[in-house]
Amino acid sequence: MPQRLPKEKLSEAPAEGLWPATGRVRPLSPQVPLFLNGDVVEDLERLNAEMTEPLHVTCLVNGDSLVLAAFTDRQAMLSEVRRTYADSAQMAVLSGEHYCVSHPEALPDYVRVWEDANESGDYLDLDAGYYYPDLSKVHRGFLHTQNWNDIISSLSACRYDVALFEDTGLTGHEFFAPKGCNTPDLSALGFNDITSSLINFGG
Repeated sequence: MPQRLPKEKLSEAPAEGLWPATGRVRPLSPQVPLFLNGDVVEDLERLNAEMTEPLHVTCLVNGDSLVLAAFTDRQAMLSEVRRTYADSAQMAVLSGEHYCVSHPEALPDYVRVWEDANESGDYLDLDAGYYYPDLSKVHRGFLHTQNWNDIISSLSACRYDVALFEDTGLTGHEFFAPKGCNTPDLSALGFNDITSSLINFGG
């Protein structure tokens, strides 16, 4: 009999919020240009040295190139995502294998995350309206001897918004994937193999 996976319903999440600040902040290391609150970051080393709170990051488009957009305010990030992807011209191939579809309601309501880039290797599904607060408790591999902590390298497009967090309990830096968009290579965005919790926001 399969073991019940330790996922929790979003409706049962703590009322005080899902993403409080933590005591430590991991340095960002994207391979694409980084913007912070709308301004290009010229000195990544200085930003990492001065950073005191986790950031909310997402993949956006600048011209015809992908960039990592980081925000200190989560609502500002969400507003920018909605504004950017409201333009139907953006709902196409953005860069390489990264794409967003114009009708996400046709996609599955679960998100699939993968251990390797380009949606390859072992995978884990998470249903709409659920989250994994601690991926170290989610078994991986044929014999279930491994876990999903710090292993995710890509994720598929989903009908709903999805977010990855570097720490357990949906804390630390957040990587936000808008509904309808895939993320084929988290290493380019500085978020490869650092995810410890995961959420599928559902409808």
